[in-house]
Amino acid sequence: MSIDIKRDILPTSAPNVPNRSMKPKYITVHNTANSSKGADAKMHARYQHNGSGGRKASWHYTVDDTEIWQTLEDNRQGWHAGDGGGAGNTQSIGIEVCENSDGNFDKAVANAQGLIRHLMHKHGIPIGNVVTHKHWSGKNCPHKLIGTWDEFKRGISGEEKAEAPASKPSKKPTPTKPSKPSYKANLAVDGKWGEGTTKALQKALGTPSDGILSGQLRNNVTESLYGNTARFGGGGSVVIRALQRKLGVKADGLLGPATVRALQKRLGTVQDGKLSRPSLAVKEMQRRLNAGTFLK
Repeated sequence: MSIDIKRDILPTSAPNVPNRSMKPKYITVHNTANSSKGADAKMHARYQHNGSGGRKASWHYTVDDTEIWQTLEDNRQGWHAGDGGGAGNTQSIGIEVCENSDGNFDKAVANAQGLIRHLMHKHGIPIGNVVTHKHWSGKNCPHKLIGTWDEFKRGISGEEKAEAPASKPSKKPTPTKPSKPSYKANLAVDGKWGEGTTKALQKALGTPSDGILSGQLRNNVTESLYGNTARFGGGGSVVIRALQRKLGVKADGLLGPATVRALQKRLGTVQDGKLSRPSLAVKEMQRRLNAGTFLK
């Protein structure tokens, strides 16, 4: 695909722009959720220039079946991921794929895949860091792509589905291999929840492994957890939400007593809802992360 990008960059003084720089590490894919006729890439660029309807909403590229419009420089933050000061807003390029009824959605998807390939090469972003809006905030977006997300990513990589020749009998199914253990770490078992423990937990849960629990680094999370709730930006923490889903508690991204109590119960330690320093629960979590058996 030949990348022809029309630029209509928002001024840094615009009220719907954070006006902060960033180094892009992720690409976040959205659908516009606007099927109206004429709701194409140019219209959505104009929408942002008109103030995004009073919302704090801004993103980098809008793609339709014929055009790509850029409204933020790649190294400027937008408001599109719904995670407050989290990595979705502060470290990712936002791409909206149009679904206007008078356009060709499949062609818009193909154009988006070509753009993502271009941006991955330009910024050194791996395919594993191409994520959905849902990845950051839990919102069902991109709603037209989530159900075929793996296929969408294969299209970015240029991989084709292998088709079995019709003339040959199908092969016997390959025996299912036992699932691999979760990520093995090499942590000091000190009961302190620092950057290393955060990275290991992120890898075990399949979230971005940057050692950051939101938009800020928390080297000593336990200091704020004597029965209180640790808050990480407006959208909470992605890794804490993933942990909460594993524990079966409300996935709000806030590390509070209920989540701590559930973690302690799962790990077989005292269930007081607090993480003192050092913490028995954190020690046991570190042991299991080292063994690759966390939350098995």
